[in-house]
Amino acid sequence: MHLAVLPADFMWCDVGSFFAKSPASFDAVTRALEAIPEIVECHFTTGKYDMFIKLYARNNHHLLSIIHDKLQPLGLSRTETLISFHEAIKRQMPITVEEEED
Repeated sequence: MHLAVLPADFMWCDVGSFFAKSPASFDAVTRALEAIPEIVECHFTTGKYDMFIKLYARNNHHLLSIIHDKLQPLGLSRTETLISFHEAIKRQMPITVEEEED
């Protein structure tokens, strides 16, 4: 388990991203995304975007540099960015395992 304590002025962003590449190249893109320390999650999605990326940025300028300098060279052609102002709920889902009766 990795734990990062971020300064209060960090913001997390969800970036819906469309990559102008074939799905066969997504493995290479995923490996490249793993090398970007600000990216903490990456999901393949359905809908208008290929991937959903969660990342942390210090401010809007830092976010712009991540998108321009680190994501666009990977083939990023379009993004939609959502910025979280406040995390209202965060919890883990309990998993109940029922035992079979003999």
